[in-house]
Amino acid sequence: MQYTEFKGKKISRLGFGTMRLPMDAEGKIVQETVNQMMDYALSHGVNYIDTAYKYHGGDSEIYTGRALARHPRESFYLADKMPTWLCKKNEDVKTIFEDQLSKCGVNYFDFYLVHNIDEETWPNIVDLDIVPLLVNEREAGRITHLGASFHCGTELFREVLTKYGDAMEFVQLQLNYFDWEYEKMEEFYQIAREFDKPIVVMEPVRGGMLANPMSEEARRLLDGAASTPACKSPSGEGSDYAAYALKFVDRLPGILTTLSGMSTPEQMEDNIRIFDAPAMSDEEHDAAIAAGRALQSDILVPCTACNYCDECPSGIPISKIFSMYNNAAVHGFHNIWDSLSGQYNALEKNAKDCIQCGACESHCPQKIKIMEELQKIDAKYAELEAKGE
Repeated sequence: MQYTEFKGKKISRLGFGTMRLPMDAEGKIVQETVNQMMDYALSHGVNYIDTAYKYHGGDSEIYTGRALARHPRESFYLADKMPTWLCKKNEDVKTIFEDQLSKCGVNYFDFYLVHNIDEETWPNIVDLDIVPLLVNEREAGRITHLGASFHCGTELFREVLTKYGDAMEFVQLQLNYFDWEYEKMEEFYQIAREFDKPIVVMEPVRGGMLANPMSEEARRLLDGAASTPACKSPSGEGSDYAAYALKFVDRLPGILTTLSGMSTPEQMEDNIRIFDAPAMSDEEHDAAIAAGRALQSDILVPCTACNYCDECPSGIPISKIFSMYNNAAVHGFHNIWDSLSGQYNALEKNAKDCIQCGACESHCPQKIKIMEELQKIDAKYAELEAKGE
């Protein structure tokens, strides 16, 4: 494992993100598998473990804490986040923080973040003095390093770092070769470098989309350039798409660690292999940029399947519908083996059940106009049904 030097610490270049822990058929986290993955990660040099208050509906901290409790506290660095949108008064910050320590089974966090700063949450963050309150926790020794994650525009990103730059030691950004131009993340990267803030990378594979690019042109570009062990598949035939995505961000100067939300032991083993490999070549890097542009012309709904919208009161599986739709779109809305409209209508809940409450949109980090997209998708599947697709 390769490491980043950060204030006297060696931080693994690969971080274990716990947003997508292994689950059984009933949607319950499988503790035994989490333990197995955690054991493998720590024994192979991964030491940055990332969780959050709302991951897995509030269960991620609990299962992550149980897995980590079986290891010496000094053998890992644990990161957690303050869910700013849940804070209605100053006292909520303290209450949530205490709850997080309890759920994780620790008495301090190595890294702690103000979670999801955007144009909607920012006024509340300032009004409630959330950053100064967390600085107090750092001074009390219950936070070692303080930072923030961002889903905002560049203007607010710069404003936050100007106001709280002295307090924030690092930033967390959604960097990947698709969003490099699509969401103008290169600009965010340059601002972070300007303020000398190390970057924790989130969504490097964009919710799994870049592990299996839904574009023939993108795959052709990546396959054609794959020449190093970093990006070639282990079999030696073709390219390793997930490796392309991970190595793209890992080669950037100023990266503290890259989070990967791994769901299986196999993914853990594969990602550690990828981070043990040398850097990608310049040709592979350029191919990734070109593949990102090709994907921009094919992708329809830029969903990362973070599932922040999973509290839909109607129970609509929003990210699943978006994934089905995108996959159908890049295949020309035709499937010789099955009925696309049949798959959609077989869902227990679909876009027809949307009550237009807007709860999903208020939680979406990608700022997708979810209600509007669901209406379009429902109309498209009705069209496909009429055509017999």
